[in-house]
Amino acid sequence: KMEMSHDAGDIETGPNRYAYTNLLHAISQSRVADGVSLGEDMMRRMENRSRELKDESIRPDTQAYTTLIQIFAQRGDSESVEYAQKWFKQMEREYEDEGRVGSKPNKVTYTALINCWRKSGLENAGVEAENILSRMEHKYSTEGDLDLKPDAYVYAGAVDAWARSKSNDKAVRAWNIYQLMKRQYSNGNMDAKPNNVIITSIIKACGYTRGGREKKQKALLVLLECLAELKAPKYIIPTPITYRSLLNAAKALVADDAKRQPIAATIFEACCRNGQLDKTVLEALQNTQPELYMKLPGEIPSKWKRNVAKV
Repeated sequence: KMEMSHDAGDIETGPNRYAYTNLLHAISQSRVADGVSLGEDMMRRMENRSRELKDESIRPDTQAYTTLIQIFAQRGDSESVEYAQKWFKQMEREYEDEGRVGSKPNKVTYTALINCWRKSGLENAGVEAENILSRMEHKYSTEGDLDLKPDAYVYAGAVDAWARSKSNDKAVRAWNIYQLMKRQYSNGNMDAKPNNVIITSIIKACGYTRGGREKKQKALLVLLECLAELKAPKYIIPTPITYRSLLNAAKALVADDAKRQPIAATIFEACCRNGQLDKTVLEALQNTQPELYMKLPGEIPSKWKRNVAKV
């Protein structure tokens, strides 16, 4: 309607870039089934009207492109990745080849692209997400591009892309990304502070590792590294979900009850010391190591659950 009024001669009512971008944001938030087609149509209308009216103020900018890529990420399938890659390359082309600063991809753009890959279900999702992260790190650390300083959300997306993948090496690859994150943080990037969400994603990657004995053994070593990590840095604050995931992963990786018992016991003891014992952890212990569960006191000591609402 705004376009029609403008074309009819009412110059004051013509939609500007912000009007179009707000519509893109509304499409992103609504999660409608045809959001992808609506989003692309909106971008093409911006491009066409900008060209027809010779008005650069209507041309899509970084925010518009990024919002469109976020729409693709919400759809979460392999086809959406293709669309996202196409529009992202257009952004890069406009910025790098045409010198259009307003189209420069920023940290939010890269994060949205990583999210497209992590939700895609594609076999190479982990590799592609990690490659995007590596580009960000290079541009920030080597080229000094502060707009691309990687933060916890970027690392979390890349780790989760590996955790969701079918790769037998996903636990090791996710752990390696975590090491990059720690290095960024120790070098002064406060936005890359590690957290329990990322550790839990790595733990889940361990638990869902498939393959032969060698692959599972490597995943188990990563699991034990995660457990050790919970004891060391102050920035990791484990929750019942963390300990439940550790127990479930131990069950998946170690078939022999006798070999699994000391691992399960260590996990459970750490949970109790931190006062994070809840009903879900107890259920995980019962499933993972029934003989340990049977040894629990009839009434759980309050200090074992002091940091959770109730068991």
